[in-house]
Amino acid sequence: MKTIADLNLTQLETQVLTCLIDMLYAEEGFSDVEVRDIAHEIKVTSKSVRGAVGSLVKKGIIYTEETNTWGAPKHQLIYLQSDYYFLHPEWSKQ
Repeated sequence: MKTIADLNLTQLETQVLTCLIDMLYAEEGFSDVEVRDIAHEIKVTSKSVRGAVGSLVKKGIIYTEETNTWGAPKHQLIYLQSDYYFLHPEWSKQ
Protein backbone atom coordinates (compact mmCIF):
# COMPACT_ATOMS: atom_id res chain seq x y z
CA MET A 1 0.00 0.00 0.00
CA LYS A 2 1.22 3.52 -0.78
CA THR A 3 2.23 5.83 2.04
CA ILE A 4 2.82 9.57 2.32
CA ALA A 5 6.52 8.88 1.72
CA ASP A 6 5.64 7.48 -1.72
CA LEU A 7 4.07 10.77 -2.83
CA ASN A 8 7.39 12.62 -3.35
CA LEU A 9 6.36 15.66 -1.32
CA THR A 10 8.51 18.39 0.16
CA GLN A 11 9.22 18.26 3.88
CA LEU A 12 6.65 21.00 4.58
CA GLU A 13 4.01 19.38 2.35
CA THR A 14 4.57 16.12 4.23
CA GLN A 15 4.22 17.88 7.59
CA VAL A 16 1.03 19.66 6.50
CA LEU A 17 -0.53 16.52 5.04
CA THR A 18 0.40 14.40 8.05
CA CYS A 19 -0.99 17.00 10.43
CA LEU A 20 -4.21 17.30 8.42
CA ILE A 21 -4.72 13.55 8.47
CA ASP A 22 -4.06 13.45 12.23
CA MET A 23 -6.68 16.18 12.74
CA LEU A 24 -9.39 14.40 10.70
CA TYR A 25 -11.05 12.68 13.64
CA ALA A 26 -14.68 12.34 12.55
CA GLU A 27 -16.47 10.38 9.88
CA GLU A 28 -14.97 9.80 6.48
CA GLY A 29 -14.91 12.95 4.37
CA PHE A 30 -15.53 15.39 7.24
CA SER A 31 -13.14 18.20 8.07
CA ASP A 32 -13.13 21.20 10.35
CA VAL A 33 -9.41 21.85 9.83
CA GLU A 34 -8.16 25.27 8.75
CA VAL A 35 -4.71 26.61 7.83
CA ARG A 36 -4.33 28.27 11.22
CA ASP A 37 -4.98 24.93 13.00
CA ILE A 38 -2.16 23.24 11.09
CA ALA A 39 0.16 26.25 11.48
CA HIS A 40 -0.39 26.21 15.23
CA GLU A 41 0.16 22.46 15.46
CA ILE A 42 3.38 22.27 13.42
CA LYS A 43 4.63 25.67 14.62
CA VAL A 44 5.13 27.42 11.30
CA THR A 45 3.51 30.53 9.86
CA SER A 46 0.06 30.44 8.32
CA LYS A 47 1.65 31.84 5.15
CA SER A 48 3.95 28.80 4.92
CA VAL A 49 1.04 26.43 5.46
CA ARG A 50 -1.05 28.24 2.82
CA GLY A 51 1.79 27.73 0.35
CA ALA A 52 2.00 24.01 1.10
CA VAL A 53 -1.79 23.69 0.96
CA GLY A 54 -1.80 25.38 -2.46
CA SER A 55 0.83 22.96 -3.68
CA LEU A 56 -1.06 19.93 -2.31
CA VAL A 57 -4.24 21.20 -4.00
CA LYS A 58 -2.39 21.46 -7.34
CA LYS A 59 -1.16 17.89 -6.86
CA GLY A 60 -4.76 16.74 -6.32
CA ILE A 61 -4.19 15.36 -2.82
CA ILE A 62 -6.36 17.81 -0.90
CA TYR A 63 -8.95 20.48 -1.66
CA THR A 64 -10.30 23.48 0.17
CA GLU A 65 -13.79 24.79 0.58
CA GLU A 66 -14.91 28.12 1.94
CA THR A 67 -17.73 28.00 4.46
CA ASN A 68 -20.16 30.84 4.59
CA THR A 69 -22.34 30.31 7.65
CA TRP A 70 -24.82 33.13 8.11
CA GLY A 71 -23.50 35.66 10.59
CA ALA A 72 -20.18 33.92 11.11
CA PRO A 73 -16.81 34.79 9.57
CA LYS A 74 -15.82 32.83 6.49
CA HIS A 75 -13.53 29.85 7.01
CA GLN A 76 -11.55 27.88 4.47
CA LEU A 77 -11.63 24.22 5.43
CA ILE A 78 -9.12 21.68 4.13
CA TYR A 79 -10.26 18.25 2.97
CA LEU A 80 -8.47 15.08 1.90
CA GLN A 81 -9.39 14.01 -1.65
CA SER A 82 -11.28 10.71 -1.59
CA ASP A 83 -8.59 9.06 -3.76
CA TYR A 84 -6.24 9.55 -0.80
CA TYR A 85 -8.45 8.23 2.01
CA PHE A 86 -6.11 5.23 2.10
CA LEU A 87 -3.62 7.51 3.91
CA HIS A 88 -5.99 7.94 6.87
CA PRO A 89 -5.66 5.07 9.36
CA GLU A 90 -9.40 4.88 10.10
CA TRP A 91 -10.86 5.86 6.73
CA SER A 92 -8.75 3.27 4.93
CA LYS A 93 -10.54 0.52 6.87
CA GLN A 94 -13.97 1.46 5.50
